[in-house]
Amino acid sequence: MEKNLNVVGKRVQRVDAIDKATGAAKYTSDMYLPGMLIAKLLRSPYAHANIKSINTEKAKALEGVKAVVTWEDVPRVRYSTAGYPKETIPGLVPPTVPMTELEDHYLLDNKVRYYGEAVAAVVAVDEKTANKALELIDVEYEVLDAAFTIDEALAEDAPFIHGGTSKNVIQTEIIKGDTEQGFKEADYIFEDFYTTQGQQHTCMESSCSVANYEPSGKITLWSTTQVPYHIRRGISEVLGIPMSKIRVIKPTLGGGFGERQMVQNEILTVFLAQYVKKPVRLEISREENIALTTRRHPSQIRIKSGVKKDGTIVAFDIETKTNAGAYTGHSPYVTKAMFTKVPYRVPNVTYRGNIVYTNLSDSGAFRGYGNPQISFARECHLDRIAKELGRDPIEFRLQNFVRVGERNPLSMNQDWILESCGIKECFEKGAKAIGYYEPRKPASSKNKLRGMGFAVSMHVSGTSAEPDFSSAQVKINEDGTLIVLIGSPDLGQGSDTSHGQVAAEIVGVKMENVKVYSADTDFTSFDMGSYASRQSYVGGNAVRKAAEKAKAQLLEFAAEMTGQDVRNLDTADGWVIRRENGRKIATIEDVAHFSVYNARDRKFINATASYQALNCPPSFAVHFVDLEIDKETGEIEILKFVAAHDVGKAVNPAIVEAQIEGSVAQGMGFSLTEDMIYDKNGRMLNPNFTDYKVPRAKDMPKVESIIVEDPEPSGPFGAKGVGEIGIAPAPGAIANAIYEATGVWMKDLPFTKEKVLKAVEQYEARGAKELPFKEKEHEAEKSGR
Repeated sequence: MEKNLNVVGKRVQRVDAIDKATGAAKYTSDMYLPGMLIAKLLRSPYAHANIKSINTEKAKALEGVKAVVTWEDVPRVRYSTAGYPKETIPGLVPPTVPMTELEDHYLLDNKVRYYGEAVAAVVAVDEKTANKALELIDVEYEVLDAAFTIDEALAEDAPFIHGGTSKNVIQTEIIKGDTEQGFKEADYIFEDFYTTQGQQHTCMESSCSVANYEPSGKITLWSTTQVPYHIRRGISEVLGIPMSKIRVIKPTLGGGFGERQMVQNEILTVFLAQYVKKPVRLEISREENIALTTRRHPSQIRIKSGVKKDGTIVAFDIETKTNAGAYTGHSPYVTKAMFTKVPYRVPNVTYRGNIVYTNLSDSGAFRGYGNPQISFARECHLDRIAKELGRDPIEFRLQNFVRVGERNPLSMNQDWILESCGIKECFEKGAKAIGYYEPRKPASSKNKLRGMGFAVSMHVSGTSAEPDFSSAQVKINEDGTLIVLIGSPDLGQGSDTSHGQVAAEIVGVKMENVKVYSADTDFTSFDMGSYASRQSYVGGNAVRKAAEKAKAQLLEFAAEMTGQDVRNLDTADGWVIRRENGRKIATIEDVAHFSVYNARDRKFINATASYQALNCPPSFAVHFVDLEIDKETGEIEILKFVAAHDVGKAVNPAIVEAQIEGSVAQGMGFSLTEDMIYDKNGRMLNPNFTDYKVPRAKDMPKVESIIVEDPEPSGPFGAKGVGEIGIAPAPGAIANAIYEATGVWMKDLPFTKEKVLKAVEQYEARGAKELPFKEKEHEAEKSGR
């Protein structure tokens, strides 16, 4: 008898919904422990300088100050802000670069490499006293020349910023096939250059750490982190504390988006708590969080394509330059990820990645992980090719798109095969929803221009550089309710709920009888963390395996209790049932009670399982945009946004839709308004929500989310990742819509009103000639054949 799904695929209420709606949820920034002290950081007023001396005597003498520490007080142990284990830090970095230059960060140092880098920490009885003490610290600097942009850092006279590099850059090359031969075989060659800006995560909750020190030496840390086990390991390695004496807890979190995948101030906070032997809280301000924490990598992307007359792409030559900021962090991974997230069947590819160090704060992990940058460049470039060749842009992409049974494009060192791909259905449903093939509607007024565009992206379901790993535990209480424990944190995206649904479906209980605990290193099972869209696939598979083990134990006890053959038993909706006809045999509650009180070999039903991913199935998305441009102001109004996503299986459709809509909002901000602006000294000029323009609710258009389910055979119930991919197609879709409206290709993000007005001016200068859907505006460059 085939079972219907009772929990998976349903819009069940999130497990944290009531606590969040009523204000009962406790965030790290809500935590105040008895006797807790407050820490604040003194920050450098220079972007590049040696520290000649620090005088802290006046600050230490201030009443209420408990400690002032500088680089001379903290361990001189290097670590990587990426948080990854040592053996995985290099990423795509050539082996010629020494590990000491990748583990390039100290808790505090005698040199600063960006404006606002911490040079000292104060611990005091309250925030007012701590801030006063900061003013009393006297620092003498030797100011050095600085470079802030990619071009400045690569200039002949640029200052030396980072060790292990050749003129501030680490270069790498990845080659597939024979690119030179591919271009010889091409009938047409196209080449474009694109630039993207930095973008801040702007989480609702600022970065915060609270560390409690016990006389036994036990440390408990509450943190706004995505990676509690990485943080525990980092504390152990830098401070020399055994992991058995370190407990890291991630409370309710006000957003992560990759910022909290980095090491923040956790290790320093623990050091300070050890130093004063009291609880210490270190929370940074909103301005500090926007200006000085990690951001999306600014980038320069050159892309060159060779295309046959029939539309087949035969060669890509891609070069990226990413602004890493002052430290390595995630830059090797992000730069490499730009190569892997190309969903097209191109036999000959040369990719050159350049990691460029500058005197800005670190660039790091951010939702999409390099995908928004490379997708913007690639999708605009491919749209231009299709239009110049007179090809339908959708058919052109489908002709060259990767297909089931072929090598998974995300596979680097493994022979992974693509087993699911719903991209054609995404195109069909998305195009229909926005009216892509219908006659174009006119603009709402003579003062407006109207255009429609789309873009495609592919993203991971876990890390693709190496096999991903997760573990989970499922317990069945004697009343038949479930406890699910998993180390992977819920950042607000709803993974606790989805994991609970997977366990409930497998064991056969109602969702209201499931309790999920996550991200406590003393009690939950080990997990790599919450990033890389890995929760549904990697974490979900760990929960699936643990739940299947628990269910097997349950059925063995049911067989003993009822005298039935265990092979004929199954579970559903709180009952043990006959597999062949669904007849109810006993309640799960009765069987669970029997297992601990009446069975021959009494046992509490408890199962743990680990899952190592044997593939990294990509999710796919197509975004369509219909927009209008005000010819006088350059303002863009998005009339409709359609986002069609192949997610394998939506474990909870409401959560999937929320992820799509949230990522669309971030993609719109990246495309239109968000930019980190610096003065000549490297100081960010707009570190607040007044001047740093993230989309508000009133700025959002109607977003139609279309869920396409092409089940992934290796996923739990067919599920794969969805959390990040939605941001990647947005810039390209908007740029391609602007082209249809103005006939101008926008190659420099963000598309500010000033840039759009210049496009309108070019449109007007051409005599406002309208562009037919398939017009071949420019003659494609011949390859010389």
